[in-house]
Amino acid sequence: MLARVLGPGHYGDLATFLNVTAFLVLPGPVITLLYTRIGRRRGPASKQESLWLWSSGLALWISLALFSRPLGHMLHVSPFLLIVFSLEVVPSLALAANMGVLQRVRWYLRVGFLTVLITAFRVIAAAIAVFVRIYPLFLVGILEGLAAFITFYVSRRCAAQAPWVGEPSKAEVISGTAVVGVINSLFAIADGLLAKYSLGPLAAGQFNGMATIGHTVQFISGSFGTVMLTSIITDPTRRFRFLALTGIVYGGLAGLAEYLFLAHRRWVVMTVLGGHFAPVMAWLPYYGWGMIALGLINIAMLYSVASKRWEAIATTSLGLGVWIWRLSHSHSVGAFVRATTSTMAAVCVATAAIMVAVEIRRTSRGPLKRQVRV
Repeated sequence: MLARVLGPGHYGDLATFLNVTAFLVLPGPVITLLYTRIGRRRGPASKQESLWLWSSGLALWISLALFSRPLGHMLHVSPFLLIVFSLEVVPSLALAANMGVLQRVRWYLRVGFLTVLITAFRVIAAAIAVFVRIYPLFLVGILEGLAAFITFYVSRRCAAQAPWVGEPSKAEVISGTAVVGVINSLFAIADGLLAKYSLGPLAAGQFNGMATIGHTVQFISGSFGTVMLTSIITDPTRRFRFLALTGIVYGGLAGLAEYLFLAHRRWVVMTVLGGHFAPVMAWLPYYGWGMIALGLINIAMLYSVASKRWEAIATTSLGLGVWIWRLSHSHSVGAFVRATTSTMAAVCVATAAIMVAVEIRRTSRGPLKRQVRV
């Protein structure tokens, strides 16, 4: 809705505000994955963690407010609106912890409800801004912040009903979970921020509009990957079945999305973004393949976390660095798309090959270990 009202230039500003906010809450997905591993804990530790999460969120928001002017100048956006949009950072870390607690006990219906609630607030905020049309970006920012506080309150009520879990968590598990959370977040926001920095306002807005459509595929993989993660934690002996089922379901949905990008690209762009974004029609199918590969990488990393392995995560970290370097040397929408798709495809193939090699090695060493014990 806002893409139609704002046009590519101001929509690029909106995407930048959201991406900066997402960058500030980079620990959020890490905290969600971490609490998915350890669950809800008992006693004073829980209160101390809650205080730490709220204090960290407030510190992040204050830090952005202090550096809003140079950051706004660098990204060509309003410093004041940066402060307004980032208000939702304050409760975000505590909300992320509650989401992880619910995922740990596999209360996916409540997780889904909270996810839909957050999205519903965003749609309402956009609708109000479209209807009022007076300072639309300011209205969206204020309503986004209000929605974050309301959603946290609801999530706290849900998480308080979850049973106590609290398993000991080793240092390598925590660090692996943290790395995966950071990588996933950077994959979701890096291209949008770099586009706003490197491209002109019109081109940056058009690319961010296409990224809004394309990254939907990646977010689908995250949903299924999280279910796979908690399932493997519960029953590690069936990890291959959970991985295969996740890949099949994701492959079907991703294939449907790519079909729409290929066969009905005009309808997709016109319906979602409007006529001002018509130039990205030519790039949407190619960009879609890159997002499909990114979704597979996402699933592979979550599988690695569940299996307590590092090889796939290390490969993806290297790929992330290469991708950001290539984007920093790109200066057109086409160059951004080519860099994204080719890098994601290469990382996907390399990660899959390494995972297969690791599993073959693990399987071949199993009988030998049993013979030595005998």
